[in-house]
Amino acid sequence: MKFTKNTISQDIAKRLGDNELKIYKSRSWSAFQNTLATLSADRTAWERQEISPLLKTVVINMEFEDAAFAFSLPADAIAFTDVWIDPTVPNAWGGMIKRIDEADAQRASTGEIAFQPAGSEIFWYNIGDEFRFILSTDMYKKPDADTGTPAEDGALSLEYVADPSTLDFETKVSDESPYTGLDVGTAEILPDLVDWFGFSSRFLYRCINDSIAMIRIDDEVVRPKEQAIDIEDTSGMGAV
Repeated sequence: MKFTKNTISQDIAKRLGDNELKIYKSRSWSAFQNTLATLSADRTAWERQEISPLLKTVVINMEFEDAAFAFSLPADAIAFTDVWIDPTVPNAWGGMIKRIDEADAQRASTGEIAFQPAGSEIFWYNIGDEFRFILSTDMYKKPDADTGTPAEDGALSLEYVADPSTLDFETKVSDESPYTGLDVGTAEILPDLVDWFGFSSRFLYRCINDSIAMIRIDDEVVRPKEQAIDIEDTSGMGAV
């Protein structure tokens, strides 16, 4: 099976009994897009190689003006996967990083030494799209007011899942895919989500199946099935 916008819409519609594509074709694509976004945001729904075109990495250049540094996910992010130190990145943080939860972060904010990072260690946590990086008291020093130099700086890498709407599934393409390297020739065609973008067919089939289930549930809400009415059988009753 090909996995273009048209073939996916047709497959969903036909599996819903709409062989002539008069009822569900447009709804099928809308449901698929919603499901694709929902499952992509669910870290338990995929393996890394299955949604490779959506995985993006951004470098966080931490400049500690005080003991904490704040960072917000990019606008196109729908989930994040990891934060790590990449030694190949310029000015990579030279110490260690440790993820903590919000409760530990509140304890750290009290200044109690037992809950503070030590040495070149950085604690980090997130609340939704907002990230906080906490510097140890051993590393922190006041910024240089004359030069504007931050107290401490260093870079981390963060990987996130981009919204699938950032990919163009509807404009025809040709030549070589920037995602998979596949050369589709000079004739313009709709991009295939597997061949052109690099999604896995397994993940896309799950999106298709969930889209069908979603449409069926919506139809049940709009047009609930008629309930059978039991009619009492009086054929064996004698005359009074």
